[in-house]
Amino acid sequence: MKRAFVLSGGGSLGAMQIGALRLLLEKNIKPDIVVGCSVGALNASFLATDLSLDELTRAEEVWQAVTTDIVYPGARLRAAWRFLTGEDSLYDNRRFYEFLQASGCTPALTFGDLHSARLYVTATHLRTGSLHVFGDNPHDLVLDALMASTALTPLHPPWEINGERYVDGGTVTPLPLRVALDRGATEIYALHLHRPTAEPPKKRLRGVAEHINQAVSTMLRLQADHDLHLAETARRVRLHYLPLWTDDPIEPIDFSHSTTLIEQGYAAAERLLKRGDVAALLDEHSSGRRWWRGWGFLGNSQPSRNQMNNA
Repeated sequence: MKRAFVLSGGGSLGAMQIGALRLLLEKNIKPDIVVGCSVGALNASFLATDLSLDELTRAEEVWQAVTTDIVYPGARLRAAWRFLTGEDSLYDNRRFYEFLQASGCTPALTFGDLHSARLYVTATHLRTGSLHVFGDNPHDLVLDALMASTALTPLHPPWEINGERYVDGGTVTPLPLRVALDRGATEIYALHLHRPTAEPPKKRLRGVAEHINQAVSTMLRLQADHDLHLAETARRVRLHYLPLWTDDPIEPIDFSHSTTLIEQGYAAAERLLKRGDVAALLDEHSSGRRWWRGWGFLGNSQPSRNQMNNA
């Protein structure tokens, strides 16, 4: 059996993945490979460094140290000025680059230096629009891969590596299950920062921001649906789906609630483990039918249809 953890993007809500990972490690559920997109790539890099609770404690400390001003430095007026003057993004990501170095990810660190689990990081090749996977080449630099995977357009500029520019991996798929499948995973734990029971907006959308948010959310949801469908139809692959979300009014660009989100992520994973049912649907309203059915979370029993309908 080859077990994979696949961690989605989701901005500051990525702190919830750290809590869920702690619960999994406490249950002695450990991966052979870890795949991460955007903030999920940052969290995956901790596991690849050391599959231990001590390393997750270090990850929690990093999350508690990061601030919104590190990730998105400068006032909104500065962001507006960058837009008007033709910069590649609204915010500079050099402070974030320096923060990752200070947190232990040195520029010389390669994927081949990581031995606790095989790490794969996804980004989008800007020129071709194709998914690029860092980690197949052991000489790939981890810090460059993380910067590429988190370069969320238009907030952050593309990250250049060997003359090629890359942006956030979520542009192609926010939940890159296909990467784990292509590399031989037979069991997958998907930590998806997504509200599984999200309702379509009931009021009329108003303003540019609301329309952009709805369009992007729809795109990301359908892309994740596609990867879940790939996993569901793959033979001899056991999928465990953990949707992680908070009902608190926390925006994905607000990094001031990490401790709370870590605790909520742990509690959410614990509920799913106790319930023994991970057939929670991505969004029952997304396609008019269920794209996929989950297998039993632990043990060999499959959830009944009634269990799935109550998920």
